[in-house]
Amino acid sequence: MRDEECVRAPCSRVRTVDAGRRTRKHALVGNADSAAAPVRVLIVDDQRPFHEAAQALIAATPGFEWIGGASCGEEAVEWTERLRPDLVLMDVRMPGIGGIEAARQIAVRGLPAIVVLVTAGELPGEIPGGTATKIVAKRALTRRVLTRLWEDHSQPTADTVT
Repeated sequence: MRDEECVRAPCSRVRTVDAGRRTRKHALVGNADSAAAPVRVLIVDDQRPFHEAAQALIAATPGFEWIGGASCGEEAVEWTERLRPDLVLMDVRMPGIGGIEAARQIAVRGLPAIVVLVTAGELPGEIPGGTATKIVAKRALTRRVLTRLWEDHSQPTADTVT
């Protein structure tokens, strides 16, 4: 896919959901309140196998809900604005602007989503300021790690999970 194709053609993996909520109580693993809203997750990656694996992980993790996917940084910003996810799992390297720049644009626009960068490559020592909350190795992303990432979201310090 060329960089500009991402902007012209919306990702076929994106589905539209109601984005009208912002103040809500979220369900988490071990939360006895089954009426709590699930954590809404947007997946951003240019590789279909990761989309499928991440969707399966989200489906298997109580209290989390997959709401859509994007395949490049430009779509990540657009769909974060439209869908208003609670959590964005975003690849670092993708066509277009890439995950770090997309995370920066999401932050600059004041969107409240927690952005977690994921990578199959080597983890950087630190995340550029104002971009993402955490960076996680794709191979380390498990139900426990996903839950911990969300539970820790109120302390947005940029660090890594390997």
